[in-house]
Amino acid sequence: MDRIPFLAVVPEMKESDWGLPAVVYAALAIGAGCVGIAALVFRRSMVRETTLLPAWWWALAAVVAASGVELAAGLAADGSATWIAPLRLAAVTLSFCPILAVLGAKRPQHVAWSFVVAAFWGIVTLPAAETFFLQRGQRLEIGDARSFFLWILIAVGPINYLPTRQWLAATLLAAGQILALADYLPLVHRTLFADQCLAGLWLGSLSLVVAREPRSRAAGKYDRLWLDFRDTFGLFWSLRLQERVNSVAQTSGWPLWLSWSGLRELETDRAIAALDSSVEPILRTTLKGLLRRFVSGRWIAKRLGQDLD
Repeated sequence: MDRIPFLAVVPEMKESDWGLPAVVYAALAIGAGCVGIAALVFRRSMVRETTLLPAWWWALAAVVAASGVELAAGLAADGSATWIAPLRLAAVTLSFCPILAVLGAKRPQHVAWSFVVAAFWGIVTLPAAETFFLQRGQRLEIGDARSFFLWILIAVGPINYLPTRQWLAATLLAAGQILALADYLPLVHRTLFADQCLAGLWLGSLSLVVAREPRSRAAGKYDRLWLDFRDTFGLFWSLRLQERVNSVAQTSGWPLWLSWSGLRELETDRAIAALDSSVEPILRTTLKGLLRRFVSGRWIAKRLGQDLD
């Protein structure tokens, strides 16, 4: 019997339409998913005592869905497969859900808000569902109005977190979303480079890795409390809290105000070294009432170094 050369029994390695060999593409998709999931598990302590736990679950679902679709796309080794595009769109738009969950993260509606987020995701992914179930074999098309709306959704994350210590994570996530949705975005509307969807998945996973645990080193305990809340919940809820605190300060005639960087003297705009004994109890009660809508008493006490109850 003739000896069969080793290479003759090794299956030919297919290449995907994105440039990478199929096996490598699939392995990188698995790697990105593992990195994202590990980062979320490691960072769960950041949201365990807050109303951001639903957002954490949405992020986990987005990582699993996106990595699963890219894994399937790599194994298919055929970038023109008609089922890939709608599934990819559904998976990528799922990455908008965590930030939308943050915008509704206020007790008592933060749990019910997840149904709103799910309904919103269903509306955004409607073109993908129509193509996958009703127009199988046709090219996925998104109308102009929906395409411009994708830009708005991408911008929500950076707008909410760029003024905080989470600016890098928000920027990486937005960049990943742009890469993954480049074919549908106005002003881009084309493939930027080979394997851009896989690159977008990796940027999304890395955004979870670089997300920083809010742990302010401010000297004042109330500044630590404020800055940690600001870096956790972002611009939208922080402006609301800031407005409420400053309203109480103005009504009570306090010689201070809450700036984006912390408590400041009203006249000199300098950081407050020590609070007046007549102001601190009311400020503590005010912050307790406002923050309990977002975090636990233990979360607050940890920042203040005392029990608020």
